[in-house]
Amino acid sequence: MKNRNVFWGIVFILAAVFLLLSNFGFFHNINVFKLLLATALVYVIAQNLPRRNYYGILIPAALICILYDDFLHINSITPFPLLAASIFASIGLFFLFPGEPPFKERVSFHTDAKPGGYFNEPCIHCSAAFTSATKYINTANFQQAYLKCTFGCLKVYFDQTQIPDKTAEIYIDNSFGDTSLFLPKEWNVHLDINTTFGDVREIHKPPVAPADAPAVSVRGSVNFGDCKIYYI
Repeated sequence: MKNRNVFWGIVFILAAVFLLLSNFGFFHNINVFKLLLATALVYVIAQNLPRRNYYGILIPAALICILYDDFLHINSITPFPLLAASIFASIGLFFLFPGEPPFKERVSFHTDAKPGGYFNEPCIHCSAAFTSATKYINTANFQQAYLKCTFGCLKVYFDQTQIPDKTAEIYIDNSFGDTSLFLPKEWNVHLDINTTFGDVREIHKPPVAPADAPAVSVRGSVNFGDCKIYYI
């Protein structure tokens, strides 16, 4: 988070400098804003390469090509054909090379065998692709959850979940979707979610967690979508 803040701070300061200098006749042959936008898109690609996030790689690359379509002589396929092709290619790669739960430990995840509820499984893996799904986590020994939403809507309720070990982890992988988590307000939740043209919001979060509250890490990525975390 600190590195991202430094990068975007430098980008906007450079934008201010270029804007002032351009009024004195400098950079008259350079589209400053197009250059800064392309730089920001390259940064987005670099952030998504290690995670093999196809949406965060191909779509920004297509946008860069659209910005410089005259220079690249690809006007015939910009903007909409190239952008649509990058989206379809991202979807295809998602199905051909699906990501694995990004946990260091080799754990056995319970899959979507039940239509809505999970009972007493410590490790949960639920997903929604091109559909809407609502899941209820009813377990007395919760440890980890991997939530994947692609072109869909996924709602997961943790209000009947207990964490005897006092630590747990939730990983969100959201692309072109809407993921909603309903967490107990007694949990001490720490967020570490990367966003690429996405949004993460916490709703009704208490100002101070209880001293003996379980520590829950919510991390992952939100690309071209939304993630809402409700505290109930």
